[in-house]
Amino acid sequence: MPTYLLVDAGQTGTRMRLAASEGPHAEVDADLAADGLPAGVDPQAHLTRVVTGALQQRREVVDGVAVGLTGLHGAHGHPRDLLNQWSAFGPRHVVLADDSVTGYLAAVGLEPAVVVSVGTGVVALATSGRGGLARVDGWGHLLGDHGGGYWIGRAGLEYTLRTLDGRSTTPTALPDAVAEVFGDPSALPATLQRHPDRVRLIADFARQVLALTERQDPVAERICLDAAQHLAVAAAAAASRADCDSRRVTVSWSGSLLGASPVLADTFGRALRERDPRYVLRPPAGSSLDGVRQLIDLAPDHPLAALTSRAGAATEARS
Repeated sequence: MPTYLLVDAGQTGTRMRLAASEGPHAEVDADLAADGLPAGVDPQAHLTRVVTGALQQRREVVDGVAVGLTGLHGAHGHPRDLLNQWSAFGPRHVVLADDSVTGYLAAVGLEPAVVVSVGTGVVALATSGRGGLARVDGWGHLLGDHGGGYWIGRAGLEYTLRTLDGRSTTPTALPDAVAEVFGDPSALPATLQRHPDRVRLIADFARQVLALTERQDPVAERICLDAAQHLAVAAAAAASRADCDSRRVTVSWSGSLLGASPVLADTFGRALRERDPRYVLRPPAGSSLDGVRQLIDLAPDHPLAALTSRAGAATEARS
């Protein structure tokens, strides 16, 4: 039975699992882990490094590598280059897609739906029974990713500095949360400016912001509401562009942020229903690595195949 190394390579971490390509959850080995994609590093170079390290550690024969990779921004990667790097360790096949694709598969499988991937960044991906496909946002933390972890964390830090200046007088516990994580809030700009992993640090602070919503902190609640509205707008835009069903549209999510914050998930659901009652929010069915596993057998006529690249002994890279 062929064995695949499943890889979910995100900004905050890389998860890997050695698994048989057939059978329900036929896991061969415990999950592996590696660091996430650092800011400014080429995604495929990062992937090459962490997967090569994992393959060197394994004694089992690995027939293929399936990857959901952050940083592709909807473009195709270069699976043939990856296969050339890894073939000495056994793999004969590589399948590669943006992690929004594997997040979609993890959440709803092959069915038509809208899936909003919410981690450090944000991508809304939609497919329809008519063969439609749309990808919304995912433009990166500098120009997009509205409502994601970086966006929320940055908003919380910005409000903290506004409070220190006296530009915001709304009572909030955000400065205390900043002090607990970063130290003196007045030193925050210098601290972040010189830190090489500042994107991850800012995105991680989203969890403190969302935790304060459970204590009814008014500023944190405002940030949460604005984030949910951004996510709802992205989902609606993706549904429209993909020509989704006019009567009922399933919306789900991938990534850790919505799953970790019931308040954000509930607020997102309300924002969707307020936009259009045909949107039905449904929790994801599986994990990101479950989605990577489904990538292996994705049919070439499925809309998501247009965002997937392959290379192998009998399969040239395709789109």
